[in-house]
Amino acid sequence: MINGKTKIIGIFGDPIEHTLSPLMHNAAFKHLKLNYCYVPFSVKREQLKEAVQAIKALNLIGVNITVPHKEAVIQYLNQLSEEARYIGAVNTILNENGKLKGFNTDARGFIISLQKEKVSVKDKNILILGAGGAAKAIAYGVLKEGGNLYIFNRTLSKAYKIRDSLSGIGKIEVIEELNNQVMEKIHIIINATSLGLKENDPMPLNPALLKKKHIFYDIVYPETPIMREAKKIGCKTIGGLGMLLWQAALAFEIWTSKPAPVKVMKKILKNFLKN
Repeated sequence: MINGKTKIIGIFGDPIEHTLSPLMHNAAFKHLKLNYCYVPFSVKREQLKEAVQAIKALNLIGVNITVPHKEAVIQYLNQLSEEARYIGAVNTILNENGKLKGFNTDARGFIISLQKEKVSVKDKNILILGAGGAAKAIAYGVLKEGGNLYIFNRTLSKAYKIRDSLSGIGKIEVIEELNNQVMEKIHIIINATSLGLKENDPMPLNPALLKKKHIFYDIVYPETPIMREAKKIGCKTIGGLGMLLWQAALAFEIWTSKPAPVKVMKKILKNFLKN
C-alpha cells in the first residue's frame, strides 16, 4: 500500500510505454515487503535536465535510464562508477543525500546471464554485431572477463569509436566485412543491434555464416528471425531476458542494499511474456 512513507524509484525514457521494469521491481518490493514503488516517467530529450533535477527535488531514491538518455544524462550527475565512466552510458542513478551517482549494470548483467548458461568468455573470440550503447556495455563486460573482442557494424566509425575508448582494457578488432574466414575463429556471436524488433527488419548477419559450433546470444526479445535460424543450424542460443533480468537485479541492490529476489522477478517476466 502506498502511504506517506513510500519511497519512489522510477525510469526515464522516451518511449517508455513498453518497459517491463515496473513489473519486475514492484513484484520484488512486494515480495520483500518493502515500502517502495517503481514508476515509469516519459521524458523527452529537451526535458532531461529538469527531470534529473527533479530526482533531488522530489527526493526519489533513484531511477533507471533508458533510450535515448543513457549517454546525455551523464553531464547532470555528480559521480560515476568505473563501468559507467568507461562505457560512457548510465542506466541506473542513485540519489545519495542529494548527490547523484551513475552506474551501468548492463555490462555485469550480461556477464551474469552468460554465467547462468554456463558460458565463459575468457580467452574466447567474441563477435558483437552493433555499436550502440548496449554493444559498448557488452564489450566492456567481455573485455573485463578476458574475452577477445571483434565488432561489426554497418557504420564503421561507431565501431572504431568503441575500439578506441575500450582498447586499454583488452583486445578489440573492428571487422569491416563478415565472411567465412572471420566466422571460423568466432566462438560466441552477440546481436547487440535492435534488428528483429520489427517484423520487416533485415537480419543483422547472413544466416549462412552461422556454424553449429557458434553460441548465439540475442539481446532482443522475444525470439527474432536470426535466433530461429541459429536454432535450426544447431547453435546454442541465449535470449535477451537474462540480461534484462540481471541488470534489473543489480540496480535493485544499488537502491535497496538488499539481495534482489531474482526468482520472483524472473517468474513475473516470463508470465507476462507468455500472454
